[in-house]
Amino acid sequence: MDSRELLKCFDLRYIVQALIAALVLVALALLGKRVPDGSAVRIAIGVAETLIFGYVVAITLMPIRELDELYQRIHLLAIAAAFGIVGFVGTGMVFLARAGLHPPSLGVWLWPLMVMSWGLGVWVIARRYR
Repeated sequence: MDSRELLKCFDLRYIVQALIAALVLVALALLGKRVPDGSAVRIAIGVAETLIFGYVVAITLMPIRELDELYQRIHLLAIAAAFGIVGFVGTGMVFLARAGLHPPSLGVWLWPLMVMSWGLGVWVIARRYR
């Protein structure tokens, strides 16, 4: 099994779209820092950021439909594993906080953790089908 085939759905078009979305998110975040919290403009910026992030999630998951059934299965299992890992880490952090520790806020780090877990899962699961 060629790992390039497994990831062929993430082509240059996808990368360009994701980079543009990332640039827009950064611009909105910088703009949002200049606007008072709770104002209508700040809330509108938050809604726009959420919608753009949802777009990135959609353009990430939709191309997987174009893969053959085996590659779809590999991605499904990897995403399920990433879901479990992020749930485990997030819940564990809450338990530690309730126990009196002050772990760092996961916030923005949950998505990179999920993507890294997904990627690692794809690699491990694909090895099983060699």
